[in-house]
Amino acid sequence: MNKILKFFKSEILLKVLFIIVLCSFTIWTIFSILYKVYCEGNLNGSEITFFIDSVKDIFQILFFILVGVVTILSYLQARKTLFTPIKTETFKMQIKAFEDILAFFQNKSETDFTRQFDLDFIVHANSRLMFGDFISHFHKNEIKIDEDKLKNLHKEFDGGYATMTWAEKNFVAPEYYEKSEVEKPEEVTNPAIILEKWKNYEYGPIQFSKKFREESEKLNQLIASPLIPTELKNKLEAFEDIAKENLYAVGKVLNDIAQEFPQKFPTAKSIKKFEPVGIWNRYNDEMKKQEPTAKEILNYIRHYLKIDRLID
Repeated sequence: MNKILKFFKSEILLKVLFIIVLCSFTIWTIFSILYKVYCEGNLNGSEITFFIDSVKDIFQILFFILVGVVTILSYLQARKTLFTPIKTETFKMQIKAFEDILAFFQNKSETDFTRQFDLDFIVHANSRLMFGDFISHFHKNEIKIDEDKLKNLHKEFDGGYATMTWAEKNFVAPEYYEKSEVEKPEEVTNPAIILEKWKNYEYGPIQFSKKFREESEKLNQLIASPLIPTELKNKLEAFEDIAKENLYAVGKVLNDIAQEFPQKFPTAKSIKKFEPVGIWNRYNDEMKKQEPTAKEILNYIRHYLKIDRLID
């Protein structure tokens, strides 16, 4: 059925119809003349001459029309032939871009995306750092922090994200006219003041791993492709936004939990009850799901390429 519809939409049909009309008119004209001459026999010489001249003129008109139609059709076909290789190569490049997107998203669940962006490690590592801040703030004279472990942990990081509020609390822009000297803050021993300062605590910067950076760069490369449709690009950007929001959510969850620590761990001995898995559970409830947006991307590509029609 599709082949039949394609035939009726093609230029070949126009050529065939034109030839049929031309042949029909020619046969009708010849038949009319022969009928008048041999069957009726009532034509004089001038009438026969008129018929012959008329037929000749009609054939000339039809000839020029035929030449014009053939010329136009030849031009249209030549134009298609000229641009077909360019369209074909562009389509091949677009298919390659789609293949890269499919490889990034295909057959992946929410757990797969969590591992892909290394969120389990990011949450665990940042939790350790935040817990270290808590120990240093409340129990630094009772619990010794293993600095070597912290250094090894920092080696696993590839960068960090600091919120504006965190930067305002921890960074000071030096004035151009004086050299600022770092003054050692006076040690506070009053428990009430220590607790009050902790209420203003904000964790930061949020550290991320090399794996997170690499996957984010791959995603940016997919978005930057000039060969993908705008709607698909928007869906990829929406997925990227979710990945960023899940990174920012680490800081939000740690800030909320940090305010619970003074009550949960009031003594150095109670710190032994600390269980990092509980932080992951809180984060898992806070993070946005990536799988639904990934399915939208895959469905769009399937619809765009008309995969179902190709299979049928």
